[in-house]
Amino acid sequence: MKMSVVIATYQRPAALRAAVESLCNQTRPPDELIIAAGAGDTESLSVVQSLTRSQAPERPLPKLVSVVTTENTVSAKENTGMRAASGDVICFMDDDAVAHRDWIERLQHHYADATVGAVGGRDIVIKEGRHVPTREVTRVGRLAWFGRLAGNHHEQTVGVRDVDFLKGCNMSFRRDVLSPVDPCLVGTIPYGFEIDMGLTVRALGWRVVYDPEAQVDHYASSDMSARQPALARTTNHNQTYILLKHLSWPRKLVFLLYSFVVGDGGTIGLLRVPWLAWRRGWTSGELWTHFAGKVAGIRSYLRILREEHKR
Repeated sequence: MKMSVVIATYQRPAALRAAVESLCNQTRPPDELIIAAGAGDTESLSVVQSLTRSQAPERPLPKLVSVVTTENTVSAKENTGMRAASGDVICFMDDDAVAHRDWIERLQHHYADATVGAVGGRDIVIKEGRHVPTREVTRVGRLAWFGRLAGNHHEQTVGVRDVDFLKGCNMSFRRDVLSPVDPCLVGTIPYGFEIDMGLTVRALGWRVVYDPEAQVDHYASSDMSARQPALARTTNHNQTYILLKHLSWPRKLVFLLYSFVVGDGGTIGLLRVPWLAWRRGWTSGELWTHFAGKVAGIRSYLRILREEHKR
């Protein structure tokens, strides 16, 4: 079984080098490594070139391929990387992650089961040189019937289990079932694209497997605060659009009620507005962005329905 790894990157040469070196030191190295960078990102491309030049006969590197996109978005890079990859299984890791030595070996092991379409694992989050505190959980990567998402891929849990979706920094798919990142998802970093990909594989009848021992260290630096207007709009739009795509019609209506009235940490609902406004000092603009994003997600879904109907 040929294993490819795709890394979308942007101007983090030191982190990218660490990520690539962790993949070169695997107990089961990848057969090829695709680095997808935006046009003009000479720092990332120079890392690939220097690693290729430094190959030693006694320590051959996996096949290193760099691809360049004119559009500097994660969607464009991931899709371009997928098209360039030739593996039977395509793995995805972030450029700010470092794979544990048995990462690929553990992922590949699960594909011996012909019913498995996707496999992923845990990301151990490290910020400012310290491990982010975690808790023990039982639910990982699950979608509740009413539309609530439980990620928890970074938390502590025991045992391999089937899930609904994986995390973008630590996931893999059989090439035959892998779908590109949906162009309707918005944002330079399209929140939820991995949720969409996992739910698509599940809808096709394949198993999506989470192995908490298939680990990467994730040196996350992004500020994912729900108070950021641009991020809030992206999160609410994409989550609304994705779940409307995948839920049945009765569940769509329940989800919309849940999302607008209750919501979650990243997509607030009406019941949380008084507390956030009066106790946390959120402005009306910060609050409104969440609901504007939900409405935009509904519009995107309806537009796709109209286009499909015309066909």
